[in-house]
Amino acid sequence: MPKSTGKKGKQESEGKGSLYEKLESSKRAGIPKYAEPSTAEIGILGPSLRDIAAFLRQLSVLLDAGIPLLRSLRIMSVRSHHSKLKKVANDVADNVERGKTLSASLEEFPRIFPPLVINVVKTGEVSGTLESSLRRLAELMEKKAELKQKIISASIYPILVLCVALVVVILILTMAIPRFESIYSQQGIQLPTPTRVVLALSHFIIGAWFVYIPLIIVLIILYLVFRRTPTGRIIIDKIKLKVPIYGNINTKVAVARFSRTLGTLLSSGVPLLEGVSVSANTSDNVHVRKALFNVYDTLEKGGKMEDPLRESNVFPQFVIDMIAIGDEAGTLDNMLFKIADTYDSDVDATLRGLTSIMEPFLIVILGCVVAFIALAILLPYFNMVKVV
Repeated sequence: MPKSTGKKGKQESEGKGSLYEKLESSKRAGIPKYAEPSTAEIGILGPSLRDIAAFLRQLSVLLDAGIPLLRSLRIMSVRSHHSKLKKVANDVADNVERGKTLSASLEEFPRIFPPLVINVVKTGEVSGTLESSLRRLAELMEKKAELKQKIISASIYPILVLCVALVVVILILTMAIPRFESIYSQQGIQLPTPTRVVLALSHFIIGAWFVYIPLIIVLIILYLVFRRTPTGRIIIDKIKLKVPIYGNINTKVAVARFSRTLGTLLSSGVPLLEGVSVSANTSDNVHVRKALFNVYDTLEKGGKMEDPLRESNVFPQFVIDMIAIGDEAGTLDNMLFKIADTYDSDVDATLRGLTSIMEPFLIVILGCVVAFIALAILLPYFNMVKVV
């Protein structure tokens, strides 16, 4: 991979103070900015990982069957399941017909085809193994989509239960409790503490909506703005890796994605230095990206991958040891695939275990909330019976 800058570029990059600036100076490593808007972007809602994987796999099958690239792209422009991918395939076919390479044509759609795809396709074109390169990319995209779907599926149940519970409690406090309050006031009895707490909460929800609803909206907006700042990205991404339970899952997901991405690049013939730079660019956590930038700098100076990985305190020691062994044995790509498979299985098992634990936990919590509200409603009646 050609070096984009010399010593002067390195010094300027290292001189930048914040982590965000260091990440955004990634052009020193020849890394294109994946987040830059594309003038060739075709719409707002782009295709999913599964859509892109299907597109790449079908294109691979057509090429493997001996159909020329231009004809294959024309077929994809008609047969693709996603409307935007149909337009992309047609535009890419037009570029190829004008003499552009497939990788250069795909590069015009950075929001659909990330640098990972471009680099693997470019290597496949040079080595004459475009069909197998596309197939590896499709497998990688499918694995990423599968892992993402597992995380979403494990999150849906607790979020859905909490939302339903919150709606039910709000309805009780705003509709049922005021009716019971009128009954209590007619009887003129002294209310117990749980009942007074529930009534106060009901008064707050009904009478102070103009305070807490704008406050919630403001807090959400502040969070979204803070998340886009350099400091916000650093803090939030750090929390994602360190928060109990979910931090462990996020770390495993980051390791699995990095390992499978770099393994796919190496097995496709992409040089290690270029593979690390692309893997850094495709990571969505700034601390993982920083660790990979350091790996790139170390490799560029002739060092080994394991040293900056150990210093990062991001990757588990088990992973670093396996990478070191694979690097020494010359089987780094196979070792990375083994790491990815291992951590994919770990994430799956952890998510299933977490779901099975959270189900009874949420039931107990909801039972306690309902029992407290029911007790608060019924206690005044018990006192009335005692008086009578």
